[in-house]
Amino acid sequence: MAVDASAVNHESAGKRTQFIIEGMTCTACAARVEDALTQVHGVRDARVNFATATSLIWHDQTVDRTVMRELVASLGFRAVEDGDRAEIQAAAETSLARRTIPALCIAVVALATMFVEFPRGDWVVAVLATISVWWSGWSFHHSARLQILQRSLAMDTLVSLGTLTAWSWSAVVLVSGADRTLHFEGATAIVAFVLLGKWWEARAMRSSGDSLRALADVTPKQVHLRDGTELSVQDLEVGMKFVVAPGERVATDGRVIEGTSEVDASQTSGESSPVDVALGAMVAGGVLNGSGALVVEATAVGEDTEIARVARLVEDAQAGKAPIQRLADRLAAIFVPVVMVLAAGTLVVRVILGHELGDVLTAAIAVLIVSCPCALGLATPLAVLVGTGRAAQLGVIVAGAHILDSTRSVDTVVFDKTGTLTKGQPTVGEVVALDNDSSLLMSLAGSLESRSEHPVARAFTQFSDKDASVTNFVNHPGQGITGTVDGETIRVGKRALFEDVPSSLLDLDISGTKIFLGRGLIAEAAVFVRDELRPTSAAAVSALRDLGLEVVLLSGDSRQVAEDVAADLGIDKVIAEVLPEEKRDQVAAMQADGQCVAMVGDGINDTPALAIADLGIAMQSGTDAARNTADLTIMTNDPRAVADGIALSRRTLRVIKVNLAWAFSYNMVALPLAMAGSLAPTQAAIAMALSSFFVVTNSLRLRRFSSLCTD
Repeated sequence: MAVDASAVNHESAGKRTQFIIEGMTCTACAARVEDALTQVHGVRDARVNFATATSLIWHDQTVDRTVMRELVASLGFRAVEDGDRAEIQAAAETSLARRTIPALCIAVVALATMFVEFPRGDWVVAVLATISVWWSGWSFHHSARLQILQRSLAMDTLVSLGTLTAWSWSAVVLVSGADRTLHFEGATAIVAFVLLGKWWEARAMRSSGDSLRALADVTPKQVHLRDGTELSVQDLEVGMKFVVAPGERVATDGRVIEGTSEVDASQTSGESSPVDVALGAMVAGGVLNGSGALVVEATAVGEDTEIARVARLVEDAQAGKAPIQRLADRLAAIFVPVVMVLAAGTLVVRVILGHELGDVLTAAIAVLIVSCPCALGLATPLAVLVGTGRAAQLGVIVAGAHILDSTRSVDTVVFDKTGTLTKGQPTVGEVVALDNDSSLLMSLAGSLESRSEHPVARAFTQFSDKDASVTNFVNHPGQGITGTVDGETIRVGKRALFEDVPSSLLDLDISGTKIFLGRGLIAEAAVFVRDELRPTSAAAVSALRDLGLEVVLLSGDSRQVAEDVAADLGIDKVIAEVLPEEKRDQVAAMQADGQCVAMVGDGINDTPALAIADLGIAMQSGTDAARNTADLTIMTNDPRAVADGIALSRRTLRVIKVNLAWAFSYNMVALPLAMAGSLAPTQAAIAMALSSFFVVTNSLRLRRFSSLCTD
């Protein structure tokens, strides 16, 4: 399985704390906060994301949250633990708009004076520029002061230095009456267009978080208990029974104890088709009830619900860093000091060459402004934010940003059969018993299978005796189960579980998976279990082939059953009759042959293969062990989502590469032009803003990714 080199085992890392960080203006700010938090004694790992304005910290129980908040405050930011991120982001966007709009108006007037003369125009522009630089641009100067004090230079340092230099030079020239070029209009343009770029960024980041906020908002705020009491969902406790009327959403995860209906999970998991539910069925919080009334017993509340778990997974993925981002972060860390050196060098060289002082300052200011690393800092985190958010909408949960690199390299997709390509709802077709009395054997087998988590066990549910006493239950991976039911020893499984299987049972040629039953070492009956293919499995295989991937069927079932399924789906390569550890060995063998393997499974028996695969993909209908091992979790029952997940991850990686290529090429072209004096500060500000605009709009294209599952 693909692993982030810097990843920490968060499950064993004690507590998980999330802060909303107010006041960050660029990725360098996020890096400063992250570095500081990781230095706190007891903190195992910290991830700070500029795009989401959040920090995730995994730490020991002994770490005081107040200490972490005070540390963030000492850096010039504010850590909020219980705030609403959407509200804080909206407030930041409003604040930017309040400063950006006047700055733009001032810049338009200042630029107009370059072409239209009017009495005392220089003094009017000076007053307007003072308002723009010192009021609209105050946040840049405040952040720059903190950055200089902390010896951590960033984008705000460049903007502050550039605007203050232009304003100060112009003010001195104007007051002294010297006959030199004024740069008030350049200072106003810099403030206006930098703020405009940041406003674009803020709007994009807020809208890109809609998918995660939709998950949080999908559950109702109030719930009606069975006894008629109305209760806040926050006060709901495990074991409470509540009513779900037709058209209402289920308040929390639970088990249906009365009623039948169908539920729509399209907004919570991306599952496109409604699912029938009846007595005993499990329903997740947030699903929309159909036409029937239900009474549900709560089995999980608050942070323990499925929606909360999915939201945490998405947050963790968005807080993580793709390997390609680490390169960008290292470059961004040295980028600002290098630009300042280049600006100083430009100033010195042009003075030595005898250029007029006003022209010298113009070139130096243009160097400072044109190189603001907004585009470089946004290139990766914004694309990851949009891509993982869109994936969550489609029912694909990405475990981390590092997964993007794995999807790029995958060339082989290996599918388990039961529960992935088939519905995972096996039924008993035919039963052949040697003594023609199969009812007792089926009752014993059903009672024993009630202790098993294997999908095949569901086929025996109708034969189980709820009052039966089951002891000595043993699971034999890949072979079957044994145990004692009401004093009778019973075996249920494959040929290898028995010392002898009569030829009359062994030679039966009936459609389905053959399972033997016996009260000893000799098989007494054969049961043929059938499991229907999912209706979209063939389309999923075809879609993966269209992506240039080889598809392999890897199953513990009999070769005949596996080959029949493969033939129906158009899969050429079949590996059958393998034990769980042999599944792992088969994946390892493919990797040894140079293949990059994605494994798709849903059961405990698939966990070893999921763990060793380059990309582990688990179906939500599977076991917790499979989901916790996987890199991608498919929240729907549609295997086409596997192709969606791989295709969207690849497209996200391509967007990141285009963003970074643009950011680097832009600076390679713009910097020399500015150093040569061919780019005025106003032009530099516009170019910088447009550079950020390109990265933002290119990342937002991921929201239009079209899912195969909606066809």
